[in-house]
Amino acid sequence: MKLALLMGVIVTFVTSCFTSGYDAKPGVPKKDQ
Repeated sequence: MKLALLMGVIVTFVTSCFTSGYDAKPGVPKKDQ
């Protein structure tokens, strides 16, 4: 159970990093969020 929860958190974190990277460059504030 703990492993599944940990994997879920990791996947969510990595996905958010990729999506934020595609939407805007690092250090540049997003216009719409």
